[in-house]
Amino acid sequence: MLVASLVTMARELRQNVMLRQVRPTALELSAEVIGNRATRSGKPGAYFLTPVVRYHIDGKRYEAEIANASFGRPAETGSSMTVLVSPGHPYSPMDPYGGLGATLRGAIVTAVLSALLLGWQIALQ
Repeated sequence: MLVASLVTMARELRQNVMLRQVRPTALELSAEVIGNRATRSGKPGAYFLTPVVRYHIDGKRYEAEIANASFGRPAETGSSMTVLVSPGHPYSPMDPYGGLGATLRGAIVTAVLSALLLGWQIALQ
């Protein structure tokens, strides 16, 4: 469990760094939510739902899932949301309000608790 939480933390921190790098040059666009893509979480039978959005840049239509999604619940299909899109990577829209999302917070808590339990187990031996 400790290793899984550390891997999740690394992935989430990488996405946070990517958002900070993209933000200065990104286009801020309104996108339509056209669905949600299910990806497995670390728990058996549990999934994360990542919004898939549609947006236009210079008259060209793009559809992609949010690269740094950290939503607690599915985005409503047909709703709109603001996205940041790097002109160099138009198929990687980002949530401008993403950051230390629920996934990262959960991974930090899990890593700390796992480390404490591991240390306690070692101390008992």
